[in-house]
Amino acid sequence: MKLLINPFERIAGWQALFIGIAAMALTAVIGKINNVAFSGILYATASAAFGFSATFAMQAVNFLVLFLMMWLAGICFSKTKPRAIDIAGTMALSFSPMLLMTIVCFLPVVPVSPYDIPRLIVFGIICVPFFVWMIALMYNAYTVSCNLKGIRAVVTFTGALAIAHIVSLLISFLLSSSLFANVPITDVFKSGSTESVIVADSLTIRQKTENVVKAFERGDIDAVTVYFDENMKKALPPVGLRMAWTQNNVAYGKFEKADLDSLSETRVNNYDVIRVPFHFQKEKRNLQLAFNENGEISGLFLLPAD
Repeated sequence: MKLLINPFERIAGWQALFIGIAAMALTAVIGKINNVAFSGILYATASAAFGFSATFAMQAVNFLVLFLMMWLAGICFSKTKPRAIDIAGTMALSFSPMLLMTIVCFLPVVPVSPYDIPRLIVFGIICVPFFVWMIALMYNAYTVSCNLKGIRAVVTFTGALAIAHIVSLLISFLLSSSLFANVPITDVFKSGSTESVIVADSLTIRQKTENVVKAFERGDIDAVTVYFDENMKKALPPVGLRMAWTQNNVAYGKFEKADLDSLSETRVNNYDVIRVPFHFQKEKRNLQLAFNENGEISGLFLLPAD
């Protein structure tokens, strides 16, 4: 039992580093197979449609960020000078529980979509003990490698882990925008658009829909919001729409194409509702636009195709 919680008195340095890297590599491979990814040190994503490059990149980011934060904390708060290889090795080995977790996820517990609520709950419950185990390993790795004990160890470890987790989430989000989304990272956060759509009252709803679809295809998110009514502009500004679009690319795979030939239009109350199939790598979604009586977009959704 002691080895499960604190193996670092026997395994450390280069040996721990090699074992930890091997475990993280296997975690990335198995996670790609059963669609489980770790887009943060303490965050597991189910029903993920990442490629191998993405899953390996996330593992590398999580490890490097955690190592750097713990090393800096050790340098600042330890009375001795911690060795970088000791911290790197023990922290790498601390990620081993995630390998077992991905293996367990071969059972029918991984949600097939973000709307699979029962399996989401089960998946969350399963994640908890593995993350608790991993945190316990990280804490013991920190105390052994940095020679810290007591309240000083608890406080500095907690702070370093919290910062590392936040940084890893931010980096994974940026990576998801560039590696998995349909838009280059340089375009995701641009404030302006070089290909803005000119709004003309003479355009029909169908023409506006075509312009919106083409804007999504080329990643020109600002052009999409041009047709929003005032409430939509406040509720879903370009930054919010970019984030939502990136999250959909992360969840369902890279956006491939829209099927304008299968466009459908219905009348619901006082709104014209148009649906256009959007094909992502993993599944098909429907872009649903609701136009008000003034021909402005009052609602925008990406819904399951069925």
